Amino acid sequence: MTKKMIFYVAFCALFSAGLLFMGFDTNYRKEPKECYRVYLEGKSLGLISSKTDLEQHIDKEQEALKEKYQVKKVYPPKDLDIVKEITYDEKIYSTDYIYNKIKDITPFTINGYVVTISGIEQKNEEGKTERTKDEKIYVLDKKIFTNSVDKTIRSFIDSKELDAYINETQAEIVDTGKYIEDIHIENAITIQKDNIPTDKMIFTNEEDLSKYLLFGTLEAQQKYVVKEGDTIEDVSFANKISSEEFLIANPTFKNTDSLLFPGQEVTLGILQPKFRTIEEDHVVEEEEQKYETEVRYDNNMLIGQTKVLQAGQNGLNRVTKKIQMANGEIISAVIASTEEVKPVVNEIVVRGGNSGYYVPGVGDWAWPTNTPYIITSRFEWRWGQLHDGLDISGTGEGSPIRAVGNGTVITSEYQSWPNGHYIYIDHGNGYITTYLHMSARYVSAGQTVTKGQIIGAMGHSGWATGTHLHLGLWRGGYPYRGGTAMNPMLLFQ
Repeated sequence: MTKKMIFYVAFCALFSAGLLFMGFDTNYRKEPKECYRVYLEGKSLGLISSKTDLEQHIDKEQEALKEKYQVKKVYPPKDLDIVKEITYDEKIYSTDYIYNKIKDITPFTINGYVVTISGIEQKNEEGKTERTKDEKIYVLDKKIFTNSVDKTIRSFIDSKELDAYINETQAEIVDTGKYIEDIHIENAITIQKDNIPTDKMIFTNEEDLSKYLLFGTLEAQQKYVVKEGDTIEDVSFANKISSEEFLIANPTFKNTDSLLFPGQEVTLGILQPKFRTIEEDHVVEEEEQKYETEVRYDNNMLIGQTKVLQAGQNGLNRVTKKIQMANGEIISAVIASTEEVKPVVNEIVVRGGNSGYYVPGVGDWAWPTNTPYIITSRFEWRWGQLHDGLDISGTGEGSPIRAVGNGTVITSEYQSWPNGHYIYIDHGNGYITTYLHMSARYVSAGQTVTKGQIIGAMGHSGWATGTHLHLGLWRGGYPYRGGTAMNPMLLFQ
């Protein structure tokens, strides 16, 4: 071979190598390769040769997750997509390389159920209707959720009564008794099988989920050590929960009359249920009707001297009620009918002097509504807030509201939120009573009223979930402006 030929061959070899170095295929032909492109959150991580190998690699490497949740398989993240492609020269990565990129960015998933508890429309503190947020709960087995829901419902409804309702074995009411007409959950609930990201709170047992559905948290609830003389009502009020909340958090106690003993530890959890259980009851009860005292005055008697002309006798009525409850709290109550069993006899008392010399004291007040009635909410803490009065219902829209004692009207106004039509009466002895949510007012500011005088009509104006009177009692100053809220029942004991 001549030097010229050797030079030509060498030149061709170098030229060909240069083309390859610059990325050109000197043959212009490459075999296509079938592979898979991995996308995470819409961004490409690269190509792999096998989708199955990556999925199996993820499952193999995540033994810790399998042990934690007691599952047999771990799956790729929900936002991971693996798409088949054909490539000629793009680099194909190992499954381990892609796996390591994935695990540093987003969580893997396990098979389970996504429960969605839809929000419901409620009025906020400003009087505006708003929808509560949807709640998503993740469980491994839907039985965990259904059993936890059952336990939560039984926190608000007696188990024997609930079972009788479910099994349709409720006893018919003969003279008195209770019949549950309907029980339902107000929120819409859906359960869907899905792969759950392992960074979510996943419930694996009924105990934890039941606690979460009832208290809205898994954090430990506050504890209290009982002291000498404590009662359930006293402990509840002092710790800003209702007696009902106390009984739900401490199911070993049957009612507020249950005894506490020194050194005993009780739970003081504030309820924040994740759904609303509605119970509608038909109730027939015999109720004692307390007699009223009619006071007459005699100038011939010494001031302070009293004489009973007619002894009072309490009556007895058989009362039929329609009651609707939400998570154990009465939200609507109506007196359907009343049958007199024993008539009431009012007391007649004569006092020395005249009405101008007498200032009524505690226990000498008129009840503000018709009877019979239903107390739907007492002076107590509920859901973490103080209910600073007495809610009285059952006598119907437009039924009369009466002044509980002699006094002067200091406020008679309408407020769209929260009081509606409301009246304040100063009784001249340190007490002021308030009457909220009425449908009408019959007295004006500055007007003098007498005990038992009709001052308005029952309604549901302002922030009221149903027709009722909110009766308040304040002492030592104007309501919400220096006065102290007191339990109105103190007037009638």
